[in-house]
Amino acid sequence: MPNPRRMSRRAWVLTWAVLCVAGLTATAWFQAAASPPEARPERHIKAECREHIAEIEGQLDRARRSGEEKVGIVTVLPVGVDCADERADLLGGDR
Repeated sequence: MPNPRRMSRRAWVLTWAVLCVAGLTATAWFQAAASPPEARPERHIKAECREHIAEIEGQLDRARRSGEEKVGIVTVLPVGVDCADERADLLGGDR
């Protein structure tokens, strides 16, 4: 009866290391492929504030394209319109 060749410990460790790296790589690839391209959730904006928020986003985009680091934004709201929550959601950590 033939004697099968035994693998050394180094070969076993190398084999397991290669399999683990392949598994981690495949897992990361599948998770990246399954996630939506834009993970930022859609925010709800009141109808009265849409124009105001669009104006702020336009000013921010222009400032980013020109390469400015600090931006001052000036907008005018109609009397009686409260868009503080929407403005806070938009600016988040940019304050």
